[in-house]
Amino acid sequence: MLLALSQAIEHLSFQGQVTLEMGRFIAASCGVYATSVVDLKTNNDQSYCIVDGGIHQLNYYGQMLAMKKPFIKHYGSQNGEVREWTVCGSLCTSSDVLVRQYPFKDLNQGDHLVFGKTGAYSATEGMSMFLSRDLPLVLLYSEHEQYRIARASLATDQFNFFHSERG
Repeated sequence: MLLALSQAIEHLSFQGQVTLEMGRFIAASCGVYATSVVDLKTNNDQSYCIVDGGIHQLNYYGQMLAMKKPFIKHYGSQNGEVREWTVCGSLCTSSDVLVRQYPFKDLNQGDHLVFGKTGAYSATEGMSMFLSRDLPLVLLYSEHEQYRIARASLATDQFNFFHSERG
């Protein structure tokens, strides 16, 4: 892709300098979003996995209503059969769908799902304060430090009350 772009730029009649803003292309691979399975349900032959996060913490812009398949690593038993699951968040809206028809092997309550390539989409662009849900823990990783806390989990109810010294 970059070679084709480079060749296209070389053949421009434009004599100025071309600057590329890589933004999401660079940042996307820098993050992961981890969540846990809190419930599993089946309704009309459709299997639903409810997680403790949701679209307020993870939003792949351009995902077209959760129809594209993001990179997801499943941490849990891998002994059962593969079934397709629609992964939904815990918000009280039917729009809270992270991915539809994703194949998981032996998905169970308590398992962890880690969505890859979320660096450009989660903490910085998600609607994390939606419905006053608590903000999740944010970790930074580097090879020499390993993991360090960038922000601890934060209850948002403290933002919903006005405290005045006048009473």
